[in-house]
Formats: sequence, C-alpha cells, structure tokens
Amino acid sequence: MSRFTLLLVLLLTAGCTGSPDTRGPFPAGSELVRAAATSFAEVRSVHFAAGVNGVLPGFPLRQIEGDATLDGGGAATGTADVQDGEGHTKFRFTVRDGQVSTDAGNEPLPEIYAVSRFLGPSAGLKRLLDGVTDAKTEGRENVDGAAALRVGGRVPAAVAHEVLPQVTEDVTLKVWVSADGPRRFARLWVQIPPAGDHLSPVMIELSLTRQNEPADLG
Repeated sequence: MSRFTLLLVLLLTAGCTGSPDTRGPFPAGSELVRAAATSFAEVRSVHFAAGVNGVLPGFPLRQIEGDATLDGGGAATGTADVQDGEGHTKFRFTVRDGQVSTDAGNEPLPEIYAVSRFLGPSAGLKRLLDGVTDAKTEGRENVDGAAALRVGGRVPAAVAHEVLPQVTEDVTLKVWVSADGPRRFARLWVQIPPAGDHLSPVMIELSLTRQNEPADLG
C-alpha cells in the first residue's frame, strides 16, 4: 500500500474515552448525532488529529495530524506516522492539484482518496454519522476546551466498510457533540472488531478542530 493511500484514509473515524458527568437529563443521542451530521455537512475546512491503537491488516497508520480544505478543488497538509516493518516512519505530506507529495516523491491522487471523499455533505464522515444506530447520550465531557455531550452507538458493517474498506463487521463508536448550539461534531472514537482470533480490537481516535477556519496549508 502506498503512502497516499494511508494518508487520505485519515478522516474515517475516532475520539477519546473518559468518565463523563452523567447527571442529566440530556438530549436524545439520535437527536444529537443527527444535528451534528447536519452541521458537519457544511464544514469545508478542518484541523484533524487521529491515532490508531492496534493492528488493522492493510492499514499501518499510527498517527496523523494536519489541515484539510475543500477549497481550490481540495487540499491537505500535515504529518503522518506509519508502521514500517518492526519500526515506524514519520513524514510530511501535501495534497494539492490532484497530486500527493511526501518525502518519497509525488504521485497522482486517485479520486477515491480526494479530500472531497471525507469532507462535504455526501462524504465519508457525514455518512458515518448518518449510519449511527442505537445512539444513547452517555454524559457530558470537556473536549478541546469546550463542553460536549458524548453519544455511544454502533455503525453497521456495510456503512463502515464504505468509509474504511478494511472493516467487515459492525463497529462500536462514541461521538462527541458540542453541548451548546449549534451542535458541532467535535470528536470520534471507533472500536473495530479484531481481524483474527489472535488479535485485539483496533481503536481509532479522531479530533476535529478549527472547523471552517482558514486552513493552514503552509
């Protein structure tokens, strides 16, 4: 798998865990997720930070952080850390004008990995939110300096597989939505069932900040 494949699968999934304030009452989980999906459909730029804990065959990404925007046909820049044999490699990347550039050189960017496949009203993250079932509000937490409501739920395998092809079973997730309106999709945590009996579940975390602020693409 080439580096650009690892990089632009980035906006799939994830969040953080903790002990929320469970003193309610709280809005219904389905209502919160639906409102967050609606507002996220309008996001055109974002700062993202994601981490992967565990082994997902064909997906050696460990960490990634950067900025992405739909403006100008879609662009992104940042750093990625990927598993490389017994060790790991960290490098910078830039996506612009249909090309992805890393320390190893430039490659054409397939449409399936364009920024527009992850940001926008019909893109991967919006589809993931739309696919949440059994949503239940679990409590209130502080996320990136602001109050947020944590919602637990599941996403069917068919939906999750569209976003991350390595996923073939239902996934468990938690979504953090801003406590004050307008509701904002702030964070995501996903647990993926193990690919084999000898493996542990894979957990992916994703933080989304500076939404619709001017993207810093260097």
